[in-house]
Amino acid sequence: RTRMALVVDETEATSVNEARSKESGLVSLDKPNYLFEVLRLLLGASLENDGPQREAGIAAHIEGKQVGLVETLGASITPVRSALSALRDAGLIRDLRWLEIAPQDLSMEQLSRMGALPQTLRFRFERGAGIKPPADLVKRALPLLGPDGPPSWCSFALSGTPVATQDVPVLDLAGTPRLDLVAHVDRDARAFDANVLRLLDDGLEFEPNMLAPAPVVVTLVRAGTQFVRDAGIGRTRCAYECDVFLSLLDMGLREQAIHYAKAVRA
Repeated sequence: RTRMALVVDETEATSVNEARSKESGLVSLDKPNYLFEVLRLLLGASLENDGPQREAGIAAHIEGKQVGLVETLGASITPVRSALSALRDAGLIRDLRWLEIAPQDLSMEQLSRMGALPQTLRFRFERGAGIKPPADLVKRALPLLGPDGPPSWCSFALSGTPVATQDVPVLDLAGTPRLDLVAHVDRDARAFDANVLRLLDDGLEFEPNMLAPAPVVVTLVRAGTQFVRDAGIGRTRCAYECDVFLSLLDMGLREQAIHYAKAVRA
């Protein structure tokens, strides 16, 4: 009797999955990374503590307590305690009674090594599309992020260099290397509809290669509470300082990120 073996070409299978994803517009989501989510909130509270206080801000929500983190994240106490223990072991917080993170202690290498990075989605211009510089994409994003923008964009906020230079005009940043957005996504969501980015430009498509340069980067935040603010860029929804800081780190601009953190805390 002759036995038949089924050989699966992984490269071909990956291409099929990418094609299906492109056709449906849905991108599979990872489970929430609570280590990142807890770090983000503690960083956000730290950046607010020395500056103007917001009644509805991150610091007011968490009040430096584990129960505040649990309520703000909408998660159980178990992943929060696990995340806090990991941050303590990494030397980023003193102990579980002193929940504060110093921005200058953070680096992209350390966050990567700890596994404290969020899921990010990158978007490129599809073949044959008219390529636009990131600065133009920022201008096109502003009305989408305003009060009269489409409902599908209500979960988005502007981040990155435009918000950083609005907050700190003297920041040493040359131009706009990319459009950074923060998207607040329900922690139970299984997929992200990439088609919403076509409202920004109908030539944009999902870039599956995390190492490839991309003009648009979307950072997914999975906390139960959405934090956005008016940073003075028209009527545009803008990300909180912690998200702007982390976007600068992700772009390899750590020195500017530290400068930014010191300035917004002053």
